[in-house]
Amino acid sequence: MALAETYGLRGYDAIQLAVGRVVNTLCVENGLLPITFVSADNELNAAIIAEGLAIENPNNHP
Repeated sequence: MALAETYGLRGYDAIQLAVGRVVNTLCVENGLLPITFVSADNELNAAIIAEGLAIENPNNHP
């Protein structure tokens, strides 16, 4: 709920970001590479960047 309110995200986008944050933390803590989100949603992408996570927008690769 906090992510939805902070970034003005829709419900499932906030859930995707929340789960991604947890998975990323687990990966890094266990010596794995950090995750990269793949999303074409500009609002979600802005929130991902604000959270310090990696993003790849498929629209940037025609």
